[in-house]
Amino acid sequence: MSQHPQDPIQLAEEIRAALESPDAEKKLGDLLREIRSEDIAVVLDDLSPRQKRKVFSVIETEAQAEVIDDTDATSQEQIIDHLDSELLREILEEMPPDEATDLLNELPQNRRREVLAGMDPETTVELLRLMQHPPESAGGIMTLDYISTEADSTAGMSLQRVQSQIDSEVVNYVYVIDEKRHLKGVVSIRDLLGSNPDIKIENLMNTEVISVLVNSDQEEVANLVRRYGLKAIPVVDDDQHLLGVATIDDIVQVISEEADEDFYRIAGSPEGHPSQQKILKRAMVRIPWLLLPVISGFILAWLHPVDEASSIRQILESAADRRLLLAAFIPLVMGIAGGVGTQSATLVVRGMAVGDIEIGRSTLRLFRQEVIIGLLIALSIGLVIGSVILVFDGIQTGEINLLFPVAVTAGIGIGILLASAFGTAIPILCGKMGLDPALVAGPFITSFNDVTAAITFMLVTEFILNNA
Repeated sequence: MSQHPQDPIQLAEEIRAALESPDAEKKLGDLLREIRSEDIAVVLDDLSPRQKRKVFSVIETEAQAEVIDDTDATSQEQIIDHLDSELLREILEEMPPDEATDLLNELPQNRRREVLAGMDPETTVELLRLMQHPPESAGGIMTLDYISTEADSTAGMSLQRVQSQIDSEVVNYVYVIDEKRHLKGVVSIRDLLGSNPDIKIENLMNTEVISVLVNSDQEEVANLVRRYGLKAIPVVDDDQHLLGVATIDDIVQVISEEADEDFYRIAGSPEGHPSQQKILKRAMVRIPWLLLPVISGFILAWLHPVDEASSIRQILESAADRRLLLAAFIPLVMGIAGGVGTQSATLVVRGMAVGDIEIGRSTLRLFRQEVIIGLLIALSIGLVIGSVILVFDGIQTGEINLLFPVAVTAGIGIGILLASAFGTAIPILCGKMGLDPALVAGPFITSFNDVTAAITFMLVTEFILNNA
């Protein structure tokens, strides 16, 4: 029986309806019984913490293991924090070793010890072996669940071993090792199935094995797999001992994560998808880089021709001189607005492309977050610019004139706020209209934000200066 992918928004509404019904647990169980765990993992992000825990509690342990591994980091944390150690232990034992290790690494040290203490000793040793490697290294993404054989074994004997380990995570290849576990070669399952059962593995194996060192960066592992078209790649130490295997599903995840990381860094996010991070942290990461257009803007403003003999107060008395002075700040305004808008648009476009952002409740939440971040950036950048103007004017004239710095700060701040809002909203609206947001996110948003911010700056500053 085939299953079509579920619409996350529709599934979220069906879950909420089931939770509000009189017989909530039964209806929710009936609903989720026919839903794939991958679809449940996606929809959790659109539910409240209480709803997430209720959904998680009605599915089977095997499905729980898949859901907790596939869902977003925030949902994962909210669920795990409310699981007792016994249930968490059962879930970890259902997961592949490498994925269980990733989950264990996210736990507080005391709870990690408690969970490991109750697990099967053999499983505990296996997990501890994996946990000793950095998470973003070849050792951090490898699994110990692979099939190996010896060079003097026959194809028939090796096939029997494959059949006895058919649930192994790596079934594309059989790795050939010696008595000291040195990697000697590799045989594909296809070659095993098509060969004479009595042929020796040493006559069948490929000795030119592409392998990777255990301390290699995960991005290097992904590049090797992509270059040579591999389904899995063995991980070895400096002495060529076979330590584990990095599988294609982990490699695909690495490639996606590395691409996401690069895009989200453009959006001013240090790691992962920004919507899963605290708002203040996202703002604090973005603000230092937005100070660069502030510096270049002040340099251009300094080069702008003004009457050096006149103070700012004297310049403001003349409408023409005032507009000329304000025009000196237009490059600064456009530079900051362009940067803020580009960061917001990049976040949304990438999120929509990889499915992190769905049109619906999650987009409204993201929009609210970006507006708040825009406000924090506006306050911070505005304060810096206002302070510089105040100090510069005070040094030049020996007087303190608050009106002009306040007007400039307000104008730039509102421009930044609008740039953040438009940079987020325009790609979302394009997605709703069936247009490709990526085509809009570049020239259009940058130009739109530049013009909007410049006009807003002039209108706000003129209004404040004329009505003060």
